[in-house]
Formats: sequence, C-alpha cells, structure tokens
Amino acid sequence: MSTFLFALAGRAAERWLVLLVLPGAGYLACVAAAVVLGHSDALDVAELQRSVDRLAAHPGASSAGAILLVAAGVLAAAALAGLCARAAAVVVERAWTARGDRWPARVLVRRRVRRWRQADAACESAETRSDLARALERRDAIALLRPRRPTWIGDRFHAVDQRVYDAYDVDLGSAWPRLWLVVPDAVRAELVTAREAYGAAFGLAGWAALYLVLGAWWWPALPAAAVLAATAWVRGRAATAVLADLVEATVDLHATTLAQELGLTGERPPLTRDMGAAVTATLRKDPPPMPLSPDR
Repeated sequence: MSTFLFALAGRAAERWLVLLVLPGAGYLACVAAAVVLGHSDALDVAELQRSVDRLAAHPGASSAGAILLVAAGVLAAAALAGLCARAAAVVVERAWTARGDRWPARVLVRRRVRRWRQADAACESAETRSDLARALERRDAIALLRPRRPTWIGDRFHAVDQRVYDAYDVDLGSAWPRLWLVVPDAVRAELVTAREAYGAAFGLAGWAALYLVLGAWWWPALPAAAVLAATAWVRGRAATAVLADLVEATVDLHATTLAQELGLTGERPPLTRDMGAAVTATLRKDPPPMPLSPDR
C-alpha cells in the first residue's frame, strides 16, 4: 500500500507541475515583462535584459535564503495563476454549454435555428445522393438535431441525450451513473481519456482569459490570448465530438447490461423502447400512476 501511495503522490505531483506550475511560470514571465516594459516598450528586449542584470547585481541575489524564498514565491505564484486559469476555464465551459433560455443566448439559438432550417431545406430539395450527402454534411456541421443551445458544443451534448431518448426511451441523465458502474474498465479508460482531452481544451480557454486581462498592460499578451482562444475552440469542438460519440456508443453497446443488472431481463436481447422505458422508470423512481376511481 505504501508503494501504491508513493506512486500516486508522484503522479499527482507530476500533474500539478505540468498543469499548473509550468504554464503559470510562463504567465508570470509575461507579467514581469508587462511590469518592466508596459505598452510603450513592449518589445524592448534590451531593456528587459538590463532589468534582469540589475536584479542579479542586487546584494541579496547571492543569498541562499533569498534565492530559496524567491523560488518558493515563484512556485506559489505560478500555482495560483494556474488555479485562476482553471477557475476561468470553468466559467468558459459553462458559457459554451449554457442553455438557450435567456438573452443573449436566445438570440444565438434563433440564429442557429435559421441556419439549420436552411440547411435542412437543402437536404429535402436534394435531387441526387451526392447532393444529399453534401447537404447533410452542411446541416450536421451546424447541429445533428434542431439547435437548442447557443453553441455547437452545447448542441452536440444535447443531441446525445435526445438521440438516446428518441431511440431507446432511456433518460441518459438517470442512466449514466449506473451505466458507468457496469461498463468494462477499457470503456471507462477511453471515456476518461476523452474527458481529459475535453477538459484540457477548456484549460487553454482559461489561460486565454488571463492573457486577455494582461493585455490591458502589455499588448503582446492580446495576440497570445487570441491564439490560445482559437486553439481552445478548435480542440474543444474536436474533443466534444469524440466524447459525445463515445457516450452514445457506450449506451448502444452496454445499456442491455444495465437492464440485466437491474433485473429487468434474464437474457441479453437487443435494447428496445419498452426496455428503455422500464430502465428510465426504475432509475427515476417515479411513483406508479394512481388508479382511476369507479365514478370517473
């Protein structure tokens, strides 16, 4: 057990270093450049070098205690910057997966619905298979189903819920925690990997938000923020597609196992709508319908 705990601590320290400290150290270097150079001399490398030389010539720079304190402070500040980036990533993720109930999300949803309907009309008017294939590709690039969310990422996850319910009458929100317990370890590993890639994309978005704030004092941070934001969006869409496909495939392949584990069937038949409705009723724990009185 001690060997296992030691290995676990080593992996945790490695992830802490890679996810928080190293990106945070790069951000602190940009903060230092912003403090020294500002907007007017933003790219004056010579001035930055002179500032570093003056700091190195300070009498306290040769003290081992001072060096240790500075190193500890830099590590702590880098970790704090990493935590701020992760907090910003949570905000970005919620914005990208938000519902379309309030303004301005409703405006974006209506715009996406108009584009989807135009693409859907092109599918219906297609005269050849090749035209239909191209029209379907354009429509699915907007959303697999009629848009209900302000972003593609939100609609892609909504489509998983809706497609599973339409096909099997399975409520994915209720079924997923139980389904996770019955799927093989290899399936869990694939899902965890996909979820980590999805989280890493939003991590980039969090750093983009911090560099955007830094751009108020040092303009080179603005193009860095733009590059990080664009990369996060592209990687986020790709990771969302993979994760959504894996979730849907997990339901397709292992929902019958969940039905067996719940005692709803004694064999492994194909998943049907009746079986899916039974799974949903069991997991939601809905009360049975009240019988009608004789006088009604």
